[in-house]
Amino acid sequence: MTMPPPRRHVWPAITAVAVAAAVGAGGYAWMAVAERATALQDMRTEQARWQQRQRSLETERENLLLELEAALRIGERLSDRVDTLERDLAEARATRLDVREIRSPAEFPIERAMAEAGDTVSGFAAREGTTEAVVRALNPWLKDAETLEAFQTLWVPKRP
Repeated sequence: MTMPPPRRHVWPAITAVAVAAAVGAGGYAWMAVAERATALQDMRTEQARWQQRQRSLETERENLLLELEAALRIGERLSDRVDTLERDLAEARATRLDVREIRSPAEFPIERAMAEAGDTVSGFAAREGTTEAVVRALNPWLKDAETLEAFQTLWVPKRP
């Protein structure tokens, strides 16, 4: 048996199918490349966003560390102050005060004197045998007053 001669009309069809497949595959490959480029750009954008977020978090971390160090220094100072206060309190509690009863009147080197109508501070002081400065020191409420009211009582040094 002999083989029939090849059919020449089949080869162009096979070639056309092969070319169509190649063109289709090329188009698909071109779409895949374009999608890949878009995906890569999206990934680069996302990477840049995450890198910015990382820098922001690192800056925030540094700021928090500085704040923590400052808070620790304040805490140390407060702890030292508490220790000092506790020592002072313990010392105060350990201190005993002796209270003695005095069975006689207490003597103070000052007494009360009464102003007369029209008295000035300097005139009152002269009549009581002292100075205006001493009267003002013993009676700080006088401040800048120059005249005194009738029957106003003031502290003055006792006379010997």
